[in-house]
Amino acid sequence: MNNEVLMKQLVRQMKIMNFWVSLFGSMIVVGMVIAAFLLWQVVSFVNETNKKIDAVRTSTADSLNVTKKACEGTDDFSKWLQKNSGLCS
Repeated sequence: MNNEVLMKQLVRQMKIMNFWVSLFGSMIVVGMVIAAFLLWQVVSFVNETNKKIDAVRTSTADSLNVTKKACEGTDDFSKWLQKNSGLCS
């Protein structure tokens, strides 16, 4: 009789422990999935931002390159610069 009571208590404790281990294990797995998704979002955002910054840097460098604009122009001043100065070599 004493053995049966002890076995019932152990089975009940194992069920309770199994529930808590399953609950916390599931929470950890869900947390890791959420953390991985957020990390992927951050990496994607940083990559897109880096590409946009490079595009802005390139367009800004091209628009501020006065020598390039002056030498590649088709107006009279650009033609004069191409012929008479060493600026457009």
